[in-house]
Amino acid sequence: MNNRFYKIVIVSLVMLTGFMAEVYGQEVGSKLPDLSIGGAMINGSKKSTIKEMYEKGGLIINFWATWCSPCLKEQKMLDSLMQVFPDLSVLSTTYEDSILVRKHFDKIGLPKSKSMVITANDKLFHDFFKHRMIPHNIWIDKQGVIRAVTGGEEINEKNIKEFFNGNVANLYAKVDDMKFEFTKTYHVPDSMILFRSYISGMNDAITSGLLYGNEKEFNRVFAWNRPITQFFWLAFTNLKSSRMNWNLIELHSSDSTRFIQPQLDKPLFERSRYNNGNDLLTRQRKWDKDNIYCYELILPKNVDVKLASEYMLPDLEKFFNIKASTKKKRVVCNVVSLNRSKLLKLPVAKGETPSFRHKYYTLNVQSKSIDDILSGLSDDFNDNIPYINNTGYNGLLSFEIKSEKGKLTLDDVWSKLNEFGIGKVKKKRLYKVLVLRDLSHPGKG
Repeated sequence: MNNRFYKIVIVSLVMLTGFMAEVYGQEVGSKLPDLSIGGAMINGSKKSTIKEMYEKGGLIINFWATWCSPCLKEQKMLDSLMQVFPDLSVLSTTYEDSILVRKHFDKIGLPKSKSMVITANDKLFHDFFKHRMIPHNIWIDKQGVIRAVTGGEEINEKNIKEFFNGNVANLYAKVDDMKFEFTKTYHVPDSMILFRSYISGMNDAITSGLLYGNEKEFNRVFAWNRPITQFFWLAFTNLKSSRMNWNLIELHSSDSTRFIQPQLDKPLFERSRYNNGNDLLTRQRKWDKDNIYCYELILPKNVDVKLASEYMLPDLEKFFNIKASTKKKRVVCNVVSLNRSKLLKLPVAKGETPSFRHKYYTLNVQSKSIDDILSGLSDDFNDNIPYINNTGYNGLLSFEIKSEKGKLTLDDVWSKLNEFGIGKVKKKRLYKVLVLRDLSHPGKG
């Protein structure tokens, strides 16, 4: 955008913003009061009154400016239409200075229709009919009733003819948001938002939590009052896991305190800058204020969850000044295999609605793959040893496990899975881990 165009836009908006006083309630269907035509007369009869103009057959009050190209085009159209419809009256008015307006018409010539009333220095009609965008047109019938408010596109021969016949139903109504201020944050109802990505600070008046898509697709991620690492973890796992596994996160930062919640590493917290003499609760609240955030991503349509990191990471990296990547690292894993001799014992799904529900005494699995089951076990049973699925089985399973002794444990679950022929052994394997490099506080390595 060149500087000249930018200045023109700003000036025009500021000019119109000057007319942003209280709306006078002149709505479609209301009767126009008997107003006097004021301002500097540029064209037309000085003896004309508003009532005389609309009683002639109908009136269009046209708001324009010399800098507005669509306005000038519309004014020429109105000039032509007045010759086709001699009973049509037009009051074309501008807030601009009369000297400027006269110079404008000295250059392009006055309208051919001498009955078109053109005024400058207008304040009365601009105050009476609030608007922000021009062209702006008020359509008034011969009884003085406001029938329509439109922009310039509606000014044509067909619509004028319909107007004289009392039909304005097909006119597209123009609506101006008088509260809009381009220098301030733009707010619209959530239902109007097509795409949004934002990060805000902690809100201690609400809970904390996570909301994201299903197993296959998503169009919204919302994590509120969560630590920084949580957002990167969601992207890293493509929304498959909400519980962070610190065995699979590698930090490179000289200030790792900002990534790790105080209750997860109390010695680290006590060695940090938050050990300033205040009581523990006060210091933890200060940490929350500095390091807890809300993040929301809204997409215009559902996308595959495998693309979650592609949508999420660029904004997260820019805001937090963190470079996220992955690498293969040798870690202790649960290598899961399938005893082929027990294939007939597998609880094959029969078309149930997919679900994974874990309660205190029970685990109910419906139409889930082994990958999904292992992911659920990691989250629900806080198993920090990652799983590698070597079963080669791609079908879906359905089963329920109940504990007769009390709380259902991970050992109880694996005892049942072993009956199905699904077992695990701990082995060191190469496994993908999340690497976070803090560019604001670079660490060694």
